[in-house]
Amino acid sequence: MNNKFLSKMFLLFAVFIIAGCATVGNGVNRLSINMHKNEVRALLGNNFVAKASKVDTEGNVLDLWEFTNETTHTTYQIFFLNDKVSQWGTREDLKKFPELHSPAYD
Repeated sequence: MNNKFLSKMFLLFAVFIIAGCATVGNGVNRLSINMHKNEVRALLGNNFVAKASKVDTEGNVLDLWEFTNETTHTTYQIFFLNDKVSQWGTREDLKKFPELHSPAYD
């Protein structure tokens, strides 16, 4: 009986560990337009790199973060306009939408 209990506890522990990893990896799929930076940070943790930041001629604050999914090794770009997500995706995916123009960071 003790072995069955230990086996069940080990299995439960393994499920929690795997589920925790999947949550971080799939966080990018839960991003949405107008999500605040704090929400993005809560969703993705600190697994991002702030790549650029500037204020444009109209006074808007533009930021670019990159997040790498450690499971798939895919890098996503997250663009913020005044602290809210304005667009996100891989570089390749963002290039597929001609109407989307990434902010220029001169």
